[in-house]
Amino acid sequence: MKTLLVYPSFPRTYWGMEYTRRLTGRKALLPPLGLLTVAALLPADWTARLVDMNAEPLRDADLAWADVVFLSAMQIQRESYRDVIRRAHALGKKVVVGGPYVTTDPDSSADADAIVLGEAEDLVGMLCADLSAGRLAPRYEAPARPDVTRSPVPRFDLLRIEAYHSLGVQFSRGCPFNCEFCDIIEIFGRVPRTKPPAQLLTELDAIRATGYRGSVFVVDDNFIGNKGAASRLLPEIEAWMRRHHHPFELYTEASVNLASEDALVAGMVRAGFTAVFLGIETPDEDSLHLTKKSQNMRDPLAESVMRIARSGIRVMAGFIIGFDNEKPGAGQRIVHFVERTTVPTAVFRML
Repeated sequence: MKTLLVYPSFPRTYWGMEYTRRLTGRKALLPPLGLLTVAALLPADWTARLVDMNAEPLRDADLAWADVVFLSAMQIQRESYRDVIRRAHALGKKVVVGGPYVTTDPDSSADADAIVLGEAEDLVGMLCADLSAGRLAPRYEAPARPDVTRSPVPRFDLLRIEAYHSLGVQFSRGCPFNCEFCDIIEIFGRVPRTKPPAQLLTELDAIRATGYRGSVFVVDDNFIGNKGAASRLLPEIEAWMRRHHHPFELYTEASVNLASEDALVAGMVRAGFTAVFLGIETPDEDSLHLTKKSQNMRDPLAESVMRIARSGIRVMAGFIIGFDNEKPGAGQRIVHFVERTTVPTAVFRML
């Protein structure tokens, strides 16, 4: 069966990084790692193609080629997402949708032929069997959160590598914290599930085999969600990087309490991590308390950021405007915080 995996385009927002990309000469920031993983789960006798609409246009000829269209998106991509469904149906193609947008808002996709809720590893086999038999159900839902040690190596061979600023690998899913505004724990849970080091190194091998050299994003929403697993992984990455003459520059996301983990920070530096994205959200402790962002209040926030920066790891900081108890001047307080900590990359979003 011919399967077309489509990733919709981002509007002009933080997510699209349009103006940053102009500096790099790339068409997109990152490839859709979820769809590449789904592609690896398809039956061996199926043929897969990927169209990332952030890197290339979706042509009618692409849709005409396919027997079925698989579509995944975040909420911010919803306009392009709905347009892809419309275009595919106009050409008589069945559309199966999944990913974070559908999982957190199933009613958003009533016009699709089938919706897939949750993570794919335990679902794709049944879905493909039903497609092959011509008995597609309207809804498939993961019975539980899957064991990520059984997740396959993503199909990096489907990418136009030259289009991307970075490639990605995933070490863990889930986060132990309970931030009130965050959907990560709704999608992936509060118990981080991790891959063994050898599994992640196999994914790095697969990227290296494409000929790519450059930055690799470890896409975990909290790389240190399981500190023990992260600490066991880092020496393995360090040794792999030495063996292969440091082909990649790594970056990731982590909670601010990374600053109090000197051994982990040092291990990240030795392993080739050069940057980390931190969810600072706000310097206002009342808002952090209200939203249960307790990990940002264990130590003085500015000192934590500067401590990580002094290690040699560049800090990228995310901020949120619009908390329920926010007092006037919140934006200026964020600006002051950024200036005080000399954060080179600050990202602002409305709650």
